[in-house]
Amino acid sequence: MLLKQDIEFYSPTILKSYNLDKTMRYQLDMLANLDLFTRRHSENVANLTCRMCEYLHAGKSFTIHATICAYLHDIGKLFIPHEILSKPTLLTAEEFETMKTHTTIGYNMCMKDLKLRPYARRHFVSS
Repeated sequence: MLLKQDIEFYSPTILKSYNLDKTMRYQLDMLANLDLFTRRHSENVANLTCRMCEYLHAGKSFTIHATICAYLHDIGKLFIPHEILSKPTLLTAEEFETMKTHTTIGYNMCMKDLKLRPYARRHFVSS
């Protein structure tokens, strides 16, 4: 029987073991300057992804890859207008359509950058 403490996935120290390269840190810092909530969300998703991979005994290379992908999953929000990204009320239908474009923008951004391209792949092939 698993106890609640056995499935505690959030650990603020776990991500320190997977250093992001300068390009990725720069992109995330830019995102933090635009929207601190999204930056923190990306860190939380990466942390949980890393912990789940460890819990499932995934290989180290897969865990690192999945963790970095989690960090970058909302990177396309860099190109969403600030007034939409940080709007405190519900988005209009038009604003929501704009917000949804962040996934395609992020994918295209990763595909254009050789350092980020591996994290845009649809399937991870373990090395």
